[in-house]
This record gives sequence, structure tokens and C-alpha cells, in this order.
Amino acid sequence: MNILHISPNFNYTCGVSKYLTLVLKELQEYPDINLHFITNGGDSLERLETIGLKPVIMNFTTGWKNLFNFKKNLDELEKFCIENKIQIIHTHHRYPEFLVNHLKRKLNIKTVTTVHSLVKNLSLISFKSDKIIAVSKTVERNLIENFNINKEKIIQIYNPIDFNEVKKIYNLDFEFLKKYRVILFVGRNDKTKGLSLLIDAFKIISNSINDLALVIISDLNPNTKKKLSANSSRIFVFEPRSNIEQFYELSYIVALPSKIESLPYVMLEAGKFRKLFIGSATGGIDEFIQHKVNGLKFKVNDLDDLINKLIYGLSFDTITYDKITSKLFNKVHRLCNLKEYSLKICKIYEELIYK
Repeated sequence: MNILHISPNFNYTCGVSKYLTLVLKELQEYPDINLHFITNGGDSLERLETIGLKPVIMNFTTGWKNLFNFKKNLDELEKFCIENKIQIIHTHHRYPEFLVNHLKRKLNIKTVTTVHSLVKNLSLISFKSDKIIAVSKTVERNLIENFNINKEKIIQIYNPIDFNEVKKIYNLDFEFLKKYRVILFVGRNDKTKGLSLLIDAFKIISNSINDLALVIISDLNPNTKKKLSANSSRIFVFEPRSNIEQFYELSYIVALPSKIESLPYVMLEAGKFRKLFIGSATGGIDEFIQHKVNGLKFKVNDLDDLINKLIYGLSFDTITYDKITSKLFNKVHRLCNLKEYSLKICKIYEELIYK
């Protein structure tokens, strides 16, 4: 099977890029699958090189400017598909999905799209693929209610996690964090991620808790980093990178105060590393986390509630902490197994080609 995946902005802060790194690596192991990948670039293309997949760069964006490139992109894609005898195109954004569905009949290609976000609008031109993978029940519901997609066309599968990942050599420069109880934030510099709310909460509670530190892994601009460092000696900001396992292992709480979420990888990785996850009660977080059972939830954009949940989590004894974090670990391990996920994807491909 000749399979082409297309996704924009292959960056360290992008959950879709994390997802694709795991899935494409696993699919590479299947002898009957010949993989190709197209993107518009990004800062984490080396991830693809480590799994032996060379990306093809195409000039497209994720906004309205695509209208100016549509014909050119269509011609480039058609040529690529013909030359490489592509049978299935699997997209991970609405623009490439819109693009490939203009070609599928002409080239007799089957199409799959994975919907990673809670999107809206453009319902007349969105999600016309043969099969649609929803990363959560929340996303599935959004597709049915707001895009009028037939439920039979949707396959809901939670994103995968690799529990067999080989540990990398850790950087000793970060060992100083061991003297703190670390609250970890991982995410792109976007208002929907709620980082400013977490910073405000940390500033308040750190006044009375001396061993607390906030570690931020994000693509913040230099001025923002400088201001944060000037305001607190216990706020540490690091650039996005491929190896963040060490930061998870050094953390006590993994916090994600998002305003909207489909199914965040940060939550799944908190489970993988058996860390206490505290997230806002929205979207895929609200769906996946049972309050006080496998994590803690607070009201969206509610500073006081976030402060209360952070203080509550920091008060846990070892038994309570281990019980809650083990519950999340077990749920992620059961529902997000990479091997099983890859088998499901392969089955989708086979049914599309051979049915």
C-alpha cells in the first residue's frame, strides 16, 4: 500500500506532530506499507529523519492565503501522487483535506483524515474524506452536531502513546530542578492554552510554598521570557525540544489550563509518567479525566478554582498521589496503546483499498 500523509507546521509544540512521529514510526515497520509525507516545514523535521522518513516540502499555510496557492498545490500534489502511485492520502488539517478531495475521483485515490481539533465553520467544504478519525468522543460529537457528518463515517480512536520508548540520555543541567516540587506546563504560545492563568496562580501560591517551581516548555518570545524570569526566580522557561521526558520525570504536577482542548498529548504523557494531571474541565480533558479519580479538574478560566486545585494536589500524601496517578497511567495504557492503534489504522487502509 502506498500511503501519503500530509500535515502542516511540523513543530515540537504541535501535538499533531508528536502524534505523527509515533504513528509513522510504527507504520514504517509494516512491510506492506510504503509511506510518504508532505508538510510545509517546521522546527522538528529531525524527528522524521530519526525514523527514516524524508519529508517533501510543499508551500502551503493554514489560513486564507492558501487560496492563492490552491491551483499550484493541486498540480504539485497530482504529480506527486501519479509518480509515487499513491493509493491513500491521510490528511491532518482541513486545507490539505480540501485539496486531496478535489483529486480523489480523478486519480482513484481513497482519502482519510484525522480530526485533531475542535473546529467550526466551513462546513460545506470540510471533512469530505472517505473515512474520518476523531481523536476523542468530544471531537466526534462536534463533527456530528456542527458538520452534519454521518456517524457511520467516523471512527473514534484515542491518540497513541509509546510505552516502549527507549530512554534518552538526560541533561545534567536540569538536575537542579530536583530540589523543587515542579509544576510543568508544555504547550505552544497560544491564548487558548491558558498559560497566563497558570502563571498568575503560581505567583500567588508560591508566596507561601517555598519549594515550588514552575517549568514552562513553550515557544515564548524573548521579551516574555525575560519578564517572567524578572518576576520570579522560580519560573523556568525552556525552548521546545524533542527530549522532554526528563521534565516529566522531574515534575510533581502537570498542569494544562486550556480554554478548549480536543485530546491533549500533555495529559496522556502525564499518565505515561505517572504524574498528577490538573486540567481545565473542557473538551477532551473533561471527557478523559475523572475528578479525584485519575486527576483533578477546575472550571475553565477560573483563577481561584485553579489555585484551590493546585494547593489540593500539593497536599496529597504518597498513597493518594500514587493511587490517582496510577489510575491515569492504567487508562492511558489501556486506551492509547501504540501497537493497537497502528493495527486499527492499517485495517482502515486495507478496507478502503481492498473492499
